[in-house]
Amino acid sequence: MFSLSLILIYGLSFLVLWEWLRPLPVITDTGNLYVFVWFTFFCFIFMYFRVVSYISVPIIFIAMMYGLHYIFFGGSFISEGFSTLTWFGEDLARNIEFLIASKMNDLSYEFRSFLLFLVLAIISYLIHFWIYHVKKIFFFLFITIMYVTILDTFTVYDASTSIVRLVVSSFLLMTLLFKMKLEETERIKADKLSNGAWISITTCMIAFVAVVAFFLPKYEPHWPDPLPMVQGAMSGENLSVGHRTIGYSDNDERLGGGFAYDDTVVFTAVANQGHYWRGESKEIYTGKGWESVEQQLNRTFRFSEHYNEKVSVQFYEQGTPINVQETTITMFDDRHFSHFFYPGELLEVHVDGLKFNAEFLEEPFQFSIDYVSGKVSTMSSTNHNPLLLQEYLITYKYPSFVIEHLKEKTNLDPDHIKEVYLQLPELPERIGILASEITRNYDNRYDKVKAVEEYFSKYDYKYETQDVAIPSEGQDYVDQFLFETRRGYCDNFSTSMVVMLRTLDIPARWVKGFTQGRVIGLAENGKKKYEITNANAHSWVEVYFPNVGWVPFEPTRGFNAGFEFVEGNPLDGELDQSGVEESYEQEQVPQRENDPENPFLPLEEEGEPVSTIEENITNDLEESSSKSFSNPFNWFPLLMLLVGFLFYKTYRRLITFFFLYWFKLKSRDENIYLSAYERLLWLLQLNGYYRYTDETLREYASRIDKSLSCTEMTRLTLKYEKIIYGNSRDPSLWKEMHSSWETILRKMGS
Repeated sequence: MFSLSLILIYGLSFLVLWEWLRPLPVITDTGNLYVFVWFTFFCFIFMYFRVVSYISVPIIFIAMMYGLHYIFFGGSFISEGFSTLTWFGEDLARNIEFLIASKMNDLSYEFRSFLLFLVLAIISYLIHFWIYHVKKIFFFLFITIMYVTILDTFTVYDASTSIVRLVVSSFLLMTLLFKMKLEETERIKADKLSNGAWISITTCMIAFVAVVAFFLPKYEPHWPDPLPMVQGAMSGENLSVGHRTIGYSDNDERLGGGFAYDDTVVFTAVANQGHYWRGESKEIYTGKGWESVEQQLNRTFRFSEHYNEKVSVQFYEQGTPINVQETTITMFDDRHFSHFFYPGELLEVHVDGLKFNAEFLEEPFQFSIDYVSGKVSTMSSTNHNPLLLQEYLITYKYPSFVIEHLKEKTNLDPDHIKEVYLQLPELPERIGILASEITRNYDNRYDKVKAVEEYFSKYDYKYETQDVAIPSEGQDYVDQFLFETRRGYCDNFSTSMVVMLRTLDIPARWVKGFTQGRVIGLAENGKKKYEITNANAHSWVEVYFPNVGWVPFEPTRGFNAGFEFVEGNPLDGELDQSGVEESYEQEQVPQRENDPENPFLPLEEEGEPVSTIEENITNDLEESSSKSFSNPFNWFPLLMLLVGFLFYKTYRRLITFFFLYWFKLKSRDENIYLSAYERLLWLLQLNGYYRYTDETLREYASRIDKSLSCTEMTRLTLKYEKIIYGNSRDPSLWKEMHSSWETILRKMGS
């Protein structure tokens, strides 16, 4: 078992894998790095001694639990280990639900740490496999060097010493592996190669080359460092035409062209859940981009008077179920805006929680509301100059849209809605034809909108931020995306959806803001803290539904907004229809009177405001959810170990019978014989019936027939060779040979 060369190989491989961990504290929030390093070392010890899996797997799992206990709980693992296992079962079940629901931001830090432990264990086994069985590790070394150099180029991590360590370790590692392979293939005894001399000479040669390379003069780089170019693009300097930095833009008159990636933090938000953060909407599509309707309408038609106290924007009608929530937004560094970002429908800006840029801290201010776009801004009361926001607390209504209500057939769109939100320039005819074709099987607005929304995901449209075309003179932006390039980012997808809906006489508008961001922790009040960066800048679609209001949709491929659509009315039944926030149970929001000349102003509500889904129902649901995780998972870790052990013992048989029934389902396919035979060869290898390197296919088939006491493998092989070498195609061959194919699988799996 003891071998100096093998110990050195495993030690050098461990050092190479360590280089993957070193950058994590610099480029991520990962802490306690030494715990993961020691765990990796522990895995390598098990791999070196080649401990059987039914012993090593449980012990490595216990080591994972110990690491999680040490990082997040502390105390004695011996006395509290069972509690940790119980907690892990509950946490694992919750996070699996989050994974199934694609709620990646909700994954717990403990579960993410467990995934890192799991990845390190898997990579440790892969390295062991490459070393001991394949005796080749070049691909892993190459990927490691690429990983380190990319991080050195595009992040703050300095990989100068890492590169030296990697090069030296890689050369030593490949040399020792070559020696091991030479011993095996040429059947040379290790003592004939003189282990000590081999290792010493190799080490001295590599050390000499490394020292000489370090001290010799070096040429200046031929290629410029790409990082300053990226930083210049982020700052807006020296940008090429059509290539900008990703982020929230005020000018949307000409869309198209690529974006340079930028993950600079814009603001943080403390909220109960993640939302899309709405900035404003645009109404006029020009064929090149979006403009405001302000130039077509009188200014008083667009803006109300200024407000000194509460402000609100109405998007939803009284019948729409809503949930009242609060969020605190803090702008990061110098990323300030004069208007608010909010989810759903803005209900109130809390003046007491409002902070401006220090320059205007003592300036008296007013609110300005754009009822067409939903943009709410702050400005000086004296000179009406915009004031830059630093922090604000807002209350908003977040809706749940009842699908049955959205499917109600109606053509009762108000005139002022149709006047603005059905506007289109002169378009290529094929855009309207495509929209009609997509929706021809549907008879209500909701199904038509969903068909257009899902169209991009069903067909070959690619999300791309770099190589994105700009429409040429006379070319329509949407037409180019739909029929020529079929690649782009959110602006392409959302604009195309709005334009296609308008060709169907469905009022729609283009909305921009930010996506949810990522959870970075919990605030003191127990709410989640979200970090929103320039990379979260986004655009989506809002569609008007009579008696409901403006309903958001997400057409961009790969994005999941999490807008709440429900079956049935959440207000039906015997619910206690009290408000979520007590402050809004007795107090109504100041309403504006109906003005025929300003139809975008919210209408005055009659009677009591519609009550929201009550807080006690939400608490009951959370309580029942927590109870469901309390008792059943006390035995979950043991059950998981048992299932894992049984799967390990039977996985070959399970895989064999899976393909047995899989090909039985394809029995009507006449051209499947080749793939079935090749799959049979793979299954034989899986079950231990290996084919020798110098063995012909017929010899291998004959040996398999002897092992399984049958003649079917030879028959199958002869037919296979006839197809391959004789170019023979018999449509009835699979039907004829299917039973022979099944016979071998059943004998092999028995």
